[in-house]
Amino acid sequence: MKKINNNLANKFALAAFLALGTLAVTTSCSKNNNPTEEITPDGKNQVIVRIAGLNESTENISTKASNTNSTKNSENSLKLVEGNEFDVLVGVTNSSSSSSGLKASTGLRAATTPLSPTTTYNLYFYKKNPDNTTYTFVKSVPLTAAAVGTIDLANGSYKWLAVSYNNTEVLPIGATATTVPTTTTLDLTKDVLIASSASDLVINSNSVPLNITFNRVFSTITVEVNTLGMFAPMTANPTIAVSCTNGIKTKTIDFSTGNLSLANVSNLSLTQANFTDVSPVGTDAYQKVATFKTAEQSELTVNAKISQLKIKVDDGSTRNFGASQSNQDIKITPLGGKNQRLLVGLAESALNYGTVGGSPVQWGRSNLYYRTGGALNTTPYRFYHTNPNQPTASESFFSFKGHLPLTLAKTNVALQKDPCALVYPAGLWKTPTSAEIGQITSYQGVVSNLLGGIVDLLFDNGTSGATFGTNPNYIEYTSSSGVQSTVYPAATRKLRFYYNGSGKAVTILTGLVTLDFNYTNALGLGVDTRGKSASIWSSNQLLTGDPLLSLLQGVSGAASVGAISYIGSTENGGLLGTTKVPHGTESAGLLNINALGLGVIASDFMNVRCTRNASWNGSVAGYNPMPTL
Repeated sequence: MKKINNNLANKFALAAFLALGTLAVTTSCSKNNNPTEEITPDGKNQVIVRIAGLNESTENISTKASNTNSTKNSENSLKLVEGNEFDVLVGVTNSSSSSSGLKASTGLRAATTPLSPTTTYNLYFYKKNPDNTTYTFVKSVPLTAAAVGTIDLANGSYKWLAVSYNNTEVLPIGATATTVPTTTTLDLTKDVLIASSASDLVINSNSVPLNITFNRVFSTITVEVNTLGMFAPMTANPTIAVSCTNGIKTKTIDFSTGNLSLANVSNLSLTQANFTDVSPVGTDAYQKVATFKTAEQSELTVNAKISQLKIKVDDGSTRNFGASQSNQDIKITPLGGKNQRLLVGLAESALNYGTVGGSPVQWGRSNLYYRTGGALNTTPYRFYHTNPNQPTASESFFSFKGHLPLTLAKTNVALQKDPCALVYPAGLWKTPTSAEIGQITSYQGVVSNLLGGIVDLLFDNGTSGATFGTNPNYIEYTSSSGVQSTVYPAATRKLRFYYNGSGKAVTILTGLVTLDFNYTNALGLGVDTRGKSASIWSSNQLLTGDPLLSLLQGVSGAASVGAISYIGSTENGGLLGTTKVPHGTESAGLLNINALGLGVIASDFMNVRCTRNASWNGSVAGYNPMPTL
């Protein structure tokens, strides 16, 4: 009687399993013309098999890169390797460049996804021997994902293994139900899926449900080479060599035991011929990608070399870096079923001038601008390639704390963005601090006087370290970065600021403005600032106790709030005030908080010259080099 009750309980449990399973299958595969098979428990020793789906959950990828140019050990392991001609953003990242459409594991996908109803798989059973340690192959059964499989097994304890190519192929392995299958090396060109028992399946004169969730065997690793940080597309294939000794491995299955083991296939060797362009425009592309598959294994060291780089800069010319080479080792731990990405992002190098907190201040070679359209929609914040004199380029004039040109910043700090932080890679650059501005200045003054022409800085020898030039007018500082490569034009080899001037907002009623470049100087004369001065924002407002604040408050009608900026100009100096000398001045400018009640900060409009962010860290969890605009 007790045995009958147990059987009834098994039948009720199995019926519930089948009902739920049938609902799940028919819901997820509603377009399947072949209805799901209904199985009625008959009291035999059976395993009732259903496919739950494919595991698409993506826990954080543990990766690291290390050698002389190594990155830190974390799920993201990006770091910047500095060079004289270009820098390299290198390492492993879970995020993908949004313009590429490449997918990387982020942990946000659904736990499982259904297989196609016609997907075939083989299921292998191994019975535990009397020694309670070893197993012997007893049966192989070919099945399809949509069908409910019923498999007769004798009483005992079993382990099982399921294998699929995730397609409709009839697997050539273990096709005969009772013939011991041979050892097979898995094909790297296939999307191999595997599932296996975590514990023994016990058959004891009953019917046992078996729900199978597959996992992918191979890791798909994408190698991306991009020039997004150089703000220019590659005009032709550079020389690319990506290699790794014994980098390509597969798995071998001994179907007589169900055991899997690693097997070497080949060395990894990719060249430029293996890379394809992402969203090319003609023969130009910002990104090139190649992929390879390998089985899950211990840490790999992948070497990536790039040379003969040519990019098309914003004046239409080609910049040829010739034999200059990036040679990086990147370490990565391939994880089965994961999409991982090795990134080699080439970026424009910086100019060092001045020191803050014991570290060099690293300046952009040219002013920031914002431009959209076509490929620019992905990375609209850029630096000019030739550092041109452009006093009428509205795309490069920003308000204080504003991140869009000719647009006033919001008073709500949560809505403010640093425009430099929106340059690729995200967060590497920032608007300079007042301390960094102080490295290129030797004077202080008030913007309303300075922009109209300095009249109170006579009889001096100018700012130390600065020189000036004419036609067009500029002030510049010789970089401490060392000998600058001639691949860059002369205007970008030194820290040069052209006298683009500064503009006042004519109207702010719409939030957008038009500019007036005319200021009244200390003598009451109107002066057009274009050609007279360079104006560069800092990120800082005046603080209580700042000597500039007292200067600003001395201006008629001034509020007790202001912004710090850099004003570069050429003035009369020397003993008699007749010799032209360069002046770098830390200036105080008026701010009108919540101008006209519009929730915006009214300020002048100036250029922005970005500096490197010393606290940038590309290895933090969730970091994406693509800026969030």
